[in-house]
Amino acid sequence: MLESERMILRPWLETDDAECYRYASSPNVGPIAGWPPHTSIEESRKVIREVFMVPEVYAIVLKETGLPIGCIGLKQGEHTDLTDKPDECELGYWLGEPYWGRGIMTEAVELILHHAFVDLGMKKVWCGYYDGNTRSKRVQEKSGFHYMWTTDSVDVPLMHETRKGHVNCLTHDAWLDCHAHIQQQPNPNNIFPIHNSKAVTHIKPTIHNPNIIVGDFTYFADVDFEKHVTHHYDFIGDKLIIGKFCQIAAGVEFVMNGANHQMNAVSTFPFYIMNGWKMEPPPLASLPLKGDTVVGNDVWIGQNVTILPGVHIGDGAIIGANSVVGSDVAPYTIVVGDPARVIRKRFDDELIALLLKFKWWDKPIDEIQSLIPILTCSDLERVKRELRDAMQDK
Repeated sequence: MLESERMILRPWLETDDAECYRYASSPNVGPIAGWPPHTSIEESRKVIREVFMVPEVYAIVLKETGLPIGCIGLKQGEHTDLTDKPDECELGYWLGEPYWGRGIMTEAVELILHHAFVDLGMKKVWCGYYDGNTRSKRVQEKSGFHYMWTTDSVDVPLMHETRKGHVNCLTHDAWLDCHAHIQQQPNPNNIFPIHNSKAVTHIKPTIHNPNIIVGDFTYFADVDFEKHVTHHYDFIGDKLIIGKFCQIAAGVEFVMNGANHQMNAVSTFPFYIMNGWKMEPPPLASLPLKGDTVVGNDVWIGQNVTILPGVHIGDGAIIGANSVVGSDVAPYTIVVGDPARVIRKRFDDELIALLLKFKWWDKPIDEIQSLIPILTCSDLERVKRELRDAMQDK
């Protein structure tokens, strides 16, 4: 979901069919964009289901009504003829006629361009319009697009005709130049936090499973974090809870309670999950469940670490590469090995107590920005003094 002061861009729902039909049935909306007016609510529902309910296509919803008034989306791969590059896409949009001339589409385009360049890491966004569509042309001009070419005979298959078409493009660098006046803040909802890199992802905005809870700015040195949470079954209900500002390297695996087998019977074989075997699932009390897996804040987990069910890892801990963690790890402790064993505490008890009380990760972004000189200082006695002073000032 993308949001501005007066609108939300959210995925389409089949229950949006009546509102979609209200605007898509107008003869002034679809044909100028290359598609015929919708003839029924049923047709609008089918279009929503088959065309709109795909990744990166959004309903434009005004906050004042909560209802969709148009559509905007990014097309990639086989869905566009303008580019075949994975880091480029095509922008498409339409808006209900009652809302023309109010700057709504320009605002929606600005939202989705930010999403394309910042969240998705696109290098170019393409956009076109048919000759005569002066409103669309103006939206693209105001959004910073630059003219590329004109084609006299563009096939418009849904209208069974050809038209003159104009193509524009906006590069990431040009978009940045247009927004140089905007102070960019760290954003935990941006999937890709490093410019021009898709090797590192913020985990929180990628999560779909409600039993995986991840704090702001925690990152994974790979993509698709949920694939690295294994044996996580809904009927067990255990949670993986990870705090803020954690650094999780590639190859890390969280093994959840579903990996455990019943051990208080003759056989450990899980007949109840295999097709054809006549066994009801045992009560959860009969399974060796270890509870939720919890990782604190500012925890660094090295490459190829395996974390077993029910482990609690404290704030500021460091887990060495290739470790297997089967028991709890105290805050600000370094562990390594298989099984993981304590190497040492990172700091003395006084500094650990100050850090646990100060909880820098819960501060507002502006305050964390000002704390960076302290958080990255290796003079630990100075850090103690600064933390004491900061807490006395509160």
